[in-house]
Amino acid sequence: MIVTALGVFVLSLIVTFIVGRFAIGFFKSFGRVGVDVHKPCRVEVAESVGVSILAGLLAGSVFLFFSGYRVEALAFSLSILVAGFIGIVDDFLVLNARLKILLGVLPAVPVFLLGVYEPRPLIPMDGFARLTIVYPLMLPIVYTVATNGFNMYDTHNGVMLSSTLIMSLTMAVAGYMQYSAGVENSELALILGLSIAGASLGMLYYNFYPSKAFNGDVGSFTVGAAVASAAIMGRVEAVALIAGLPIALNGFLKISSIGFKERRSFERPVELRGWLIKSRLSERAPLSLPALITSRTPLSEPELLIASIMITWLSSAAALVTIYLTLRGLG
Repeated sequence: MIVTALGVFVLSLIVTFIVGRFAIGFFKSFGRVGVDVHKPCRVEVAESVGVSILAGLLAGSVFLFFSGYRVEALAFSLSILVAGFIGIVDDFLVLNARLKILLGVLPAVPVFLLGVYEPRPLIPMDGFARLTIVYPLMLPIVYTVATNGFNMYDTHNGVMLSSTLIMSLTMAVAGYMQYSAGVENSELALILGLSIAGASLGMLYYNFYPSKAFNGDVGSFTVGAAVASAAIMGRVEAVALIAGLPIALNGFLKISSIGFKERRSFERPVELRGWLIKSRLSERAPLSLPALITSRTPLSEPELLIASIMITWLSSAAALVTIYLTLRGLG
């Protein structure tokens, strides 16, 4: 198990890093670039480079397949492929916001059809619940929330991937804790969590401030589906939910303030004042977590990135403490 986990981590990291370097040059040669709007000077950055995350995770899945987890590797691969395809289509064609919500359920189909889920999730401070009927019905909701949630959180250099890296490592640790306590299939949380961590780290080299490449919707949708699959297949649903509270809060704020609208149809939640970022006071601008963070004091983009990382660290630490106390209570 440890060899498999380390193998997928290294392979996902290397493939993502290499493909990312080639993808930057490829997309720039075709003019697939975007302006980094959170810089006072005009900086053009290659877009849709998050396709390298998809490549890295698929490479890790191949390693997982030949390590004996064949059905699980197939389900994970198909799920992120579907999500990545939706993302790349949205990058080039700009899908309607409501349509993206509906399409977000599709990555759940491989996981459901191949039956790589256990309808007995571990409930914090309680125990295992039997949700034989309800659990499979919840899968489409989980995937559409995860894919669109990570997509909405990818707003500033390195913010989404830094949070993903922390969350994936948290799920990996929780998976090891549950596996050591005898919870079946929890080793998949360790293995898939490290695979996501490797891919995130490989792409973060290019997306960290100052960004050399944007993830694009192909990157954020792939990450969202990968995190959902790791949580479900590895039985760390509660851990992923608690650790991902900042991402969930950001999505809730945006949807509750402007509804289901394509992000290109409304004003940005923050505005630029020199090199500082400040929340925008406008009826056409949605609420968001970055807007809340900068509502009192304007921050530079690196400071905003650090604040986002600290918030995710806190939620992830709370997730690990919760699962530790739950496992201890179960004996």
